[in-house]
Parts: sequence; structure tokens; C-alpha cells
Amino acid sequence: MAINWFPGHMAKTLRDIQSIKNVDVIIEVVDARAIQTSINKELTKTFNKPKLVVALKSDLSDISDIETTDNLLLGSIKNRKFKNQVIQALDNIFLTKKQQLKSKGLIHPQFYGLVIGLPNVGKSSLINFLGTKTKMVTANLPGVTKNRQLVKINDEYFLYDTAGVLHKRIHNDIDGYKLALIGAIKKEILPLSDVVQWGYSYLRRNYPHLLLPNTNNLNFVSYIETICNKYKFFKSNLEMDSERGINFLYNSWINNLKVNYEKEN
Repeated sequence: MAINWFPGHMAKTLRDIQSIKNVDVIIEVVDARAIQTSINKELTKTFNKPKLVVALKSDLSDISDIETTDNLLLGSIKNRKFKNQVIQALDNIFLTKKQQLKSKGLIHPQFYGLVIGLPNVGKSSLINFLGTKTKMVTANLPGVTKNRQLVKINDEYFLYDTAGVLHKRIHNDIDGYKLALIGAIKKEILPLSDVVQWGYSYLRRNYPHLLLPNTNNLNFVSYIETICNKYKFFKSNLEMDSERGINFLYNSWINNLKVNYEKEN
């Protein structure tokens, strides 16, 4: 079943993003655990600009067959060398433009990037990772709200941060479960038991070593019972607290598993 969920504040944020005129490149931040699911085409379709996709959290991703290109980078802000890779990718995108401007006498051009993506994929973290010590600057530029804040990366590149915007329409439940398990949508949006049950089924098929030992043959209910017994999740009347067990699994999985939620198995 498709999920339609696009609150008013996200519509306003989308309009605000699309109103920015002084943009030379779009940098879309996605989650390396679910790259295709976390790409939001709605955010970029109105911009006829070069695009760089930065898939963060590679340290949590089991993707082994992806090729890094000038338009797709896979990395982590925990890796200091990744900053140079991002800047090099921008240099490659603007190589011809820089040569053209240099031939006209502009030796030190400046380029403005718009950093976009779903909620909680790491947009601000990436900007802070790339930024100089003096991170925030202001600008009064044509077509841009006065005093819009920018982050200076170096003398050539300046980045706009933006709020996260979710897909206008999540086309099936599985995509919703994936987005919930990477933290792009709040766990309250979908029934958490359904999210965790799908996650458990997925891990059993693809990553059984990430589950408790000797539990691969258990169904979901039995696995929750095992979790509750192991961690003493019981209510005051000694009844098993399955809701607590489900929340425990979700919180344990969201930022601690090395997975690829788009593996086809």
C-alpha cells in the first residue's frame, strides 16, 4: 500500500528550496545503506544544474559493488580523507567552467552548492565536516533571501544547508520500512512492529550473523520473546513487554548494523 505523507511544513520547505536561484550545483545526500530508496527526485527535478550524490554512512553500509564516479561518492565523515574526495568531485564538475572563466580573466571564481536530502541523512553533518573553522557566512545575492546563511568550504565553494524533505509519496510499505530503519522517517509514522518484523525477516535472509546466536529458525514472535527474556523486558505483572523488545531492536539496529537494505535476496 502506498503511503501519502507530506505535511505542510515540508511543502513550505520544498518551495523555499526551489526558490533559491544562486545555485551552481546540487549536492544530494543519501544513506549508503539504501541509496536508491533515499534519493528524492522531487527535490532536484526543478534544478537544471550539475548534481553530485554523496552517499554517507559507508561505515554502516555493506555495499561492495558500487563504483565511485564524479557524480556519486560513497564515504563517511569519520574518514578525514573523504573531505578531499568531495572537493575533488566538485573540482571535476566545474573543471570546464573554471577554464572558461579563467580565459575571461576571472582567476578565482566562486560556486554555490545546495545540499539537499531526506531528513536525518547527514546533510548538516557533511557541511560541518567540509566547512572551514569559520563555518557560517552571510550573503545578499539576487534571487536569494537576504542574509541567507552559507557555509564556506574554501575560497571557491560555498554551501547552503537545507531542511530535510521526505518523498511526497512512498510507493510501497517496504520502502517505508527501509526509510524507517535508516532513520529518515520517524518511527511513529509507521507501525513499529511492522517495521521491525520486516527488518527481522530481511536480516534472517541476508545477515543472519547480526541476530542473536542460534535464533535463525525462530519466527518473529519467538525472536521477540527471546529478546525480552535475554534483557529482562517484563511488565510489573511479569508479563512479557514485547513493545519494549521491539523498541530495543529498532534502536539497536538503526545506527549499529552494517547492512545494505537494497540487496536482492
